Order: sequence, then structure tokens, then C-alpha cells
Amino acid sequence: MAKKVSALSQYLNSSKSLHYSLILTLPAVAIYEIGILLLFKDSFFELRNTGEILLRSFFEYLGLTNPVIISTILLGFFIIVMVRGYKIEKKPGIHANYIIYMLLESMLWGSLIFISLQLFTRLPLQIVTMQEKLSNINLAIGAGIFEELIFRLVLIGSILIILDRGLVLKRGVSVAAAILLSAVVFAGFHLFMEVYSFPVFSQRVFGGTLLGILFYARGYGISVYAHIVYNILILAYSW
Repeated sequence: MAKKVSALSQYLNSSKSLHYSLILTLPAVAIYEIGILLLFKDSFFELRNTGEILLRSFFEYLGLTNPVIISTILLGFFIIVMVRGYKIEKKPGIHANYIIYMLLESMLWGSLIFISLQLFTRLPLQIVTMQEKLSNINLAIGAGIFEELIFRLVLIGSILIILDRGLVLKRGVSVAAAILLSAVVFAGFHLFMEVYSFPVFSQRVFGGTLLGILFYARGYGISVYAHIVYNILILAYSW
């Protein structure tokens, strides 16, 4: 007799999957890319989040600098992976209520991360005009999408492969090391865009660690929206 799975367990397992994560994330990607085209048409390759620097630089290396083409490629990538993941996992269908629960859960985690990081230092932000507010909200969305993609989904996944298969470490040790290393890289990468400050750097390491734990426990989609919620709370706190 098959063991009955509780509704909570079904939600926790499904919401962590990649295709649910991408379904949740796709609207944010669309909003961000449209915002980039409208708000940063004169400085498309200057005002960027740290995670996206790598992607945009890669496109520049390939000779692709047209913002419409780049936005289309990024949106297409998310859609293709989402559809492919859905077919591979062969899920019986999408539970719309799970998307709502994931958003609410992300808001909770993002708020808790915001409260926790206030124990370190308040990030120095000077935002005055409405144009600056809209621009920074858009960048806050992009940072959640692409920093979680690069520093959590790709980096933690890559480190785990090396530690698990290459060094054959115990799973717990590998996970802890991957999360901590990715957090340090995450914090260090911000130094390309800001002057070093130990309180701010340590705050980013701690924040990256919390987001890494959240990503490992709850998946890419929830970590993306938690990151976005945290970023927007930081902006709202500075207004």
C-alpha cells in the first residue's frame, strides 16, 4: 500500500522543484527586462547588478549589445528551461495555489533576512527622485533573479559537484562548505561596484549564507523572491 503524502509535504517538495521555481520567476524576469529597456535605455551596460555583470559581459564578448535581443534571449532561456523541466519531471499539473503560497513564503523569508541583517549595518543608499526609486526597484528585482542564478543555483551546484564527486566529502560538510564559499564569492563580487567596508562585507557574507541556506532548503524560486523582498525593504527603509 502506497504511503499517503501530506498536503504540506506535497507543497514543500513541489515548490522546491525547478519548473515551479521558473514559473514563479518568469513574471519577475519579464518585469525586469521591460524595465531595463524603458528605464536604462541610455545606460544599458552601466547600471547592473553584480550577478548580471557576468551575463552581460558574456553577451558583449559575443558581440551582442542590442538590449532588445539580449532581453529576448534571457526571457527565452527561462521559458525553455521551464518547459523542459516540466516535461522531465512529468508533473500531473500546476497547482496555482502553490504559487500563491510560494510568494507568501518568500515574503516571510525576505522579511526575516532583512531583520537579521539590520544587526550588522545599514547600507548607505541615497535615493531622492522618483526616477531613482523606479530604477532601483527594477534593479532590486534583477539582483534577486540573477544573483540567485549565478551565486546560488550555478555556484552552489558547481561546488557541490566538486566536493561530492571530486573530494568525496560527507554531504553535510559539502553543503556547508558550498554555501559558505558561495557567500564569500557573492560578497567579494560586490567589491567590483563598491569600496571595501568590513561591516558591509560581513553583512553580505551573512546575507549570502542565509540565502544559500534558503536556496538549498526551498529552491531557486523562493530564494529569488526572498532576495527581491529583502532588496525592496532596504530601498523602502532608505526613503
